[in-house]
Amino acid sequence: MTSETRYGIDSIRRAVELLRELVERGHLSLDEAAGLTGVSKSTAFRMLSTLQDLELAEKAPAGGYQPGSEALRWGLLLLGRLDVPEVAVGELRSVWLEVKETVGLAMFSGSRIVLAEILESPYPFRMAEVPGGIVPAHSSALGRAVAAYLDRDALLSALGPEPFPTDSPDSPTLIADLLPLLASVREVGYSVEIGESALGVACVAAPVFKRGKVVGAISIAGPCVRMGDDRVKQLGRSISAAARRISEKLSPGFQVPTDGGVNHADFAAEGDWVRKS
Repeated sequence: MTSETRYGIDSIRRAVELLRELVERGHLSLDEAAGLTGVSKSTAFRMLSTLQDLELAEKAPAGGYQPGSEALRWGLLLLGRLDVPEVAVGELRSVWLEVKETVGLAMFSGSRIVLAEILESPYPFRMAEVPGGIVPAHSSALGRAVAAYLDRDALLSALGPEPFPTDSPDSPTLIADLLPLLASVREVGYSVEIGESALGVACVAAPVFKRGKVVGAISIAGPCVRMGDDRVKQLGRSISAAARRISEKLSPGFQVPTDGGVNHADFAAEGDWVRKS
């Protein structure tokens, strides 16, 4: 049995999968590495040793393995070339100084929406997140701000199979329930989430565009006790204006796309409402 498939090499595929899991989880034991890649412990050890030689992995102080300095450098290089974080940081800080709540930036890459920057609220009671986390496209304000402007195929890829996983009964689990929420984002310019990602936390987010394509979103999040209806609307307008300014810096002459996003007709035409894994 050959290790080569028609279009790829299995050993490389497993090594890349191992590196991805290591970066996403932040730590792996040897047993976990073997289990996740479907190889023996001795093979997993050789893979990790190779990643160590390349400085993509390193031994963790308490045992096991963690991402190495080269993995961090690659991530920073990628973000740097996207140039959105560099452009957005000034606006994020201005919003943070104004509202004193947690402010964030998420980037859309491939089929994932990833937190790239977090400025935490100075208040003791605040929303706390960490850069690198994956943002759900269906149940988070950041995710829906991006999803509202994806085409049909990109949206399906970002969402995954129905029913969508959720920790809140208020989150949509089907495309049919999500589409009206995405239409609302396009109508008012921002998305709203109340207690869907974290109990007692409200969030508003607005999309960021580059050359006519949605590339991410920025958000304001805080405890519901500080986020009443009137303030949510005010913060929604603030984050929408900040996102527009970022988009204008990225693309001079920027205009919000009028033909972006999908609607019921895009799915009803094919009867494609339920996607199973």
